[in-house]
Amino acid sequence: MSMYDKLNPMQQEAVLHTEGPLLILAGAGSGKTRVLTHRVAYLIGERGVNPYHIMAITFTNKAAGEMRERIDKMVGFGSESIWVSTFHSTCVRILRRYIDCLGYDTNFTIYDTDDQKTLMKDICKRLQIDTKQWKEKTLLGIISSAKNELIGAQEYEMNTMGDFSKRKIAEVYKEYQRQLRTNNALDFDDLIMKTVELFKLNPDVLEAYQERFKYIMVDEYQDTNTAQFKLISLLASKYQNLCVVGDDDQSIYGFRGAGPGVMQQFIQDYPDASQVFLDMNSRCREKVVQASSLVIEENKERFPKKLKAARPGGTAVKICSFSSWEEEAHYLARAVKEMSLEEQGKTAIIYRTNDQSGGLTRLFHQSGIPFHVHGKIENLWGHPICKDFLAYLHLARDISKTGNGCRSDLFRIMNKPCRYIHRQAAEDEMVNEEKLLEYYKNIPYMQKKIKKLFGELKRIASLRPYLAVDFIRKSIGYDSCLSGKKDGAETWIETAARIQERIRGFQSLDEWDTFIETHG
Repeated sequence: MSMYDKLNPMQQEAVLHTEGPLLILAGAGSGKTRVLTHRVAYLIGERGVNPYHIMAITFTNKAAGEMRERIDKMVGFGSESIWVSTFHSTCVRILRRYIDCLGYDTNFTIYDTDDQKTLMKDICKRLQIDTKQWKEKTLLGIISSAKNELIGAQEYEMNTMGDFSKRKIAEVYKEYQRQLRTNNALDFDDLIMKTVELFKLNPDVLEAYQERFKYIMVDEYQDTNTAQFKLISLLASKYQNLCVVGDDDQSIYGFRGAGPGVMQQFIQDYPDASQVFLDMNSRCREKVVQASSLVIEENKERFPKKLKAARPGGTAVKICSFSSWEEEAHYLARAVKEMSLEEQGKTAIIYRTNDQSGGLTRLFHQSGIPFHVHGKIENLWGHPICKDFLAYLHLARDISKTGNGCRSDLFRIMNKPCRYIHRQAAEDEMVNEEKLLEYYKNIPYMQKKIKKLFGELKRIASLRPYLAVDFIRKSIGYDSCLSGKKDGAETWIETAARIQERIRGFQSLDEWDTFIETHG
């Protein structure tokens, strides 16, 4: 018996269909990841496809890691040639190689949320935007939505149609993109938008990747937006061997421009596409599957489908409503308290946002109920201390290479520790020692501080990340700066030490940046 005989009939159909466009409607718990991994194995083992020509795209680093692990285990030798990645990681890899075709340097910086907010705050001040009327977060959201629809700043401006508010937003959008370009930086949405632009303007680059990826699979397809759909369409346009897997009932990324309608759009764009419905839920009992089906079938804008349960029976679903979160928490505590220890050990409480955990954990602790909170994993790479270290290293690298550094990096570190440097000293996007010395030409003690700072940056540029951070912490006095914090100075210093230890193995700043882009 082959491994494909262990699949149910619908799973087998999805695995064995390898040529041409294919839409797999995968109901919850129907084994879609199993189908994708078996499909990769079938392409290589039975159809003789070179692993180098296979791409599998998913949405999160965690999902990509799990898929990579399962594919490696199933395929074995040669599996490292398969491109298993998220949309954004895929685009980073492509842009790192070819973004110079668009006039950028390949060592571009990727702005995270904090970087974007800092930049937008500066733009609003410069353009005299009333931030009470237009909050920075709102403006960034509008720009993000436009990029997800592949609407650039120029096109957005053309679509304002005389609307004063939209014209103002268009002005902000143009300035935002201009400053990103000046800083050789991209934001999260640019990664996909710029890759689409790269492919459209450089047919030879597109063709190279079309020849590389002759078989493309996309997981969680219901969560793709216009930009992501266009990216995949361009890559698959030559060979048409595009397999998308998703469930319009599970679309969760509407805030990023995604919507379940993308599944219907696929059928319109690929009228000859085959369809397979994985309708057997192997995860839940029949009662749960029936209850969830009754809820979701009220949505009329979906593919009509009926999910079946492989596991019969189960306990009926109970629905309770409460007037307050305190009432709800007390109900849950009483219900768990009445269980045996064995039952408690098999019980999970799922909440929609992390904010809801506080009241529950306090009450459970007071009630003597043993519990463990999952999912609260500290993201050291997103910590302000890590961003400070990276700003020091990026500024040092850029100045050592070109003599100029990014103003946003300077703003982040210039007074950590305090040097009494004012933001007005750096009016231009690019900063250097000469400009700062000119600003403080009549203040000798400030000139001395500026020269010392740039001497420190020169030293940092000569060190690998671990030693550079050690120099920042101990010689420059960053830890002393942290020790002055009122809200748990010891914790901040411990975090700095943990970050330094995490980067011990990195040999260069580029290696650290790439790791964060891929795993952060």
